[in-house]
Amino acid sequence: MGKCSFCGKWVSQGILCPVCIRALEEWKREFRVCFLCGRLMGKEVSQELCPQCQEERPPFRLARAVGPYRGLLRDIILEFKYKGRRSLYRPLAYLLAQAVAAEPLFGEPQVVVPVPLARERLRERAFNQAELLAWEVGRLLGLKFFGDVLLKGRDTLSQAGLSRQARWLNLKDSFTVGATSIVTGQDVLLVDDVLTTGATAAACTTVLLQAGARSVCVVTLATGVF
Repeated sequence: MGKCSFCGKWVSQGILCPVCIRALEEWKREFRVCFLCGRLMGKEVSQELCPQCQEERPPFRLARAVGPYRGLLRDIILEFKYKGRRSLYRPLAYLLAQAVAAEPLFGEPQVVVPVPLARERLRERAFNQAELLAWEVGRLLGLKFFGDVLLKGRDTLSQAGLSRQARWLNLKDSFTVGATSIVTGQDVLLVDDVLTTGATAAACTTVLLQAGARSVCVVTLATGVF
């Protein structure tokens, strides 16, 4: 017996109660997943790719998420990032590891890397949520974790509320790779909390590939909806 990591109800096995599991999976009845970026589209959409990926394919091989940024998942992410419930990184990372294991197209990455946090955000929050998640994902999947491979070279505006084009311009030349030898020839798993337009994941992927990574796949807790 133990308690559900999200709602605190007693469970006989596992880390989440049946109610929370259903809440996390109910989106599957409503949406389908873009084959490349992993964002969600209505079931009525017949194409495999979302409009953005049809227009321009992302540099990463593929991205997947636990679910859409809404409901229980959104609430838990906000609790984790802004309300001091840092211990949530363990059950959240477990969900990320499940998402990777459920997608054969992830292949067999050797290295797990978090998206870095801007210095100002790190001072405000005192921790990088993506780093905690990536560390635990690496432990669960047996991957080498490198928390300082990707570096944020300059502070940027918050991506929240920016248009797609503004997000790309905001992130231009903001990421660097600190130790290229670590990723050279490696299949990299990039971890973040939320993928909205994919601008951050694409910017990080670009510099990782330039540094010699063989491929980059992305896993996030939440993703956007078209």
